[in-house]
Amino acid sequence: MTNNPEKAAQYEELVQQLYDPGTRRAARQKLVRAEAVEPLLECLNAREELIIWAAVKSLGELRAGQAVGPLVDLLERDVLMLDVCDALTAITGQYFGTNVKRWREWVDSSHDSGSTGPDVDDCVSCTGQYLGVRPTGSGKSYRFKLSLPNGRTQRVAVFFGRKDAKGNELVVIYSECGPARQKFYETVLRKNMGIPSGAFAIRDIKGKPNFVMVDTMVAASVTPSALAKNIENIASWADMVEKDLTKEDRR
Repeated sequence: MTNNPEKAAQYEELVQQLYDPGTRRAARQKLVRAEAVEPLLECLNAREELIIWAAVKSLGELRAGQAVGPLVDLLERDVLMLDVCDALTAITGQYFGTNVKRWREWVDSSHDSGSTGPDVDDCVSCTGQYLGVRPTGSGKSYRFKLSLPNGRTQRVAVFFGRKDAKGNELVVIYSECGPARQKFYETVLRKNMGIPSGAFAIRDIKGKPNFVMVDTMVAASVTPSALAKNIENIASWADMVEKDLTKEDRR
């Protein structure tokens, strides 16, 4: 715990607010902003599952390397297994699912448990397992061909290694929809208001404007389950627009 009595009292008050549904969300966010790792680690020993969940989620967001061992302990006790797995993956960049033995072996090895970037090969392989699809590609560029209702399919590309203006590594998810004719601009772009993640945009492909569906994720936050969910979302919306625009199923 911090040696600063004022901060210690503040953290203790925030931890107490985690027990109140009305203040839990705000308190958890404040603990994350304060990078209060030690108080959150103590919350992993709480009796109430919702408090443990708040701590697990927060430690994952903080990429707290100190939390790896305690989180594996939770996994071994079958506590919030899916949430714990997501937090472990976010912190370590490793993908061992609920396999406690493999997590123990990794912790005991010389790997750096503070790693924040995903192992691309493992991430892509596990994402493919979530989707039931065998990815193609190599290096930093992969493609997934998803089966959709009514016998349709949609190809989604995933690019690793891109960076934003601040130098943060990104994962870009992308799918083509069809020719971008001006009369459809407003109809398609207005759909962005109702999409849970990602957005429609216009991009030149072979010198001609095309509608595309694109989403980005911060690489440090990527887990196979989250990536698979975004790929499915992109595929569904991109295919819908392709069908409306072209009546075809070529992309």
